[in-house]
Amino acid sequence: MKKEIPKKGYRVLAIIWTLAAASIAVAFVRRLAEFNLFLLLLLVLSILTAANFWKTYKRTPDKTAADPFDTPPKFADNPVLFDDDPNQDSEEKNHE
Repeated sequence: MKKEIPKKGYRVLAIIWTLAAASIAVAFVRRLAEFNLFLLLLLVLSILTAANFWKTYKRTPDKTAADPFDTPPKFADNPVLFDDDPNQDSEEKNHE
């Protein structure tokens, strides 16, 4: 079973990967004099991953939590919550 990630989750992941890509970019610029191919590849992959999370965040529909009081409660056996019959008293019903 795959657990669905909510829209807020994709936003958090996108922010984290963007910060990681920025951090790697700073490290790459600091070592620009001695070219490091591994840092460059890591930077490119981080940027692509962050961009992918941002795209997924924008495409994911916003699911708002449903209000539990919008729908009536569902009962397994008897859908009638109260049996209000004006012609018959509940005490009379219990004795019959």
